[in-house]
Amino acid sequence: METGTADTIRAVLRGAGRFAQDAAAWDTAVRAPVGTSRRITFLAADGGTGTTTLASAVALTFARRRTGPVLALDAAGGPSALRTRLGLDDAPALDDVAYGTPVRSLADAHAATREARPGLHLAGASGWPPHLSVWTDAAAALGRFFEVVVTDAGRRTPDDAARLAAESHVTAVVARTDAGAFAAGRTLADSLRGALPHAPVVLVLVGVAPGEPPFVHTARPGSLMVPHDLAAARSLGTPLPQLDAQTRAAVAKTAAHLLTEARSA
Repeated sequence: METGTADTIRAVLRGAGRFAQDAAAWDTAVRAPVGTSRRITFLAADGGTGTTTLASAVALTFARRRTGPVLALDAAGGPSALRTRLGLDDAPALDDVAYGTPVRSLADAHAATREARPGLHLAGASGWPPHLSVWTDAAAALGRFFEVVVTDAGRRTPDDAARLAAESHVTAVVARTDAGAFAAGRTLADSLRGALPHAPVVLVLVGVAPGEPPFVHTARPGSLMVPHDLAAARSLGTPLPQLDAQTRAAVAKTAAHLLTEARSA
């Protein structure tokens, strides 16, 4: 075997080995005990960022790999609703959950929500986005019965974003990698970090095309990157297994990182 070919094969094997180690570490972090319920909130820095797709994929990752129940809350609404990404036609509205029959047990919590997948329940907005107090009250009514609460908060005003971050254990600001959206994402993330120094904020960048624009490197380290995925772009109801392998790996890394930050908050 030629030296160049042998070196290439060894490099590929080393890369595969490192990826396997990373994947195992991400899975360990995803399955780690949390003690008390942890709130993970996704905020969109701009429209069309892929926030709902990412929130649903992360929620599904937790539900598949954890033994305890997971709750997804749709505080964004709109046509690309979280329930659509999770394959549901409808879901109980947040105001019904917040102000309806009192929730006193996990059985009550299950009855007040809709099962999207085994281990994953959903309550959703019935209109364009609900007032924050509705989300707060719904999360308070349900949250303690679920190990992890994943909220898709959509695009919000700076004041609303700060309130959401203050009441979450970690906030993911999701932005596309085109220049304008990237700048908006960095601005929002920096603003939240400045206003809430003790509330973890993570910038998650979603690729708009294959490859990574050079300016994105200025956000590293500390940010996460999810590659552009044609399957997710084509269909609102794309199941997680149909996403590209690189996308699934990025989702696993994102879920692991966010839960680790939430656990330490």
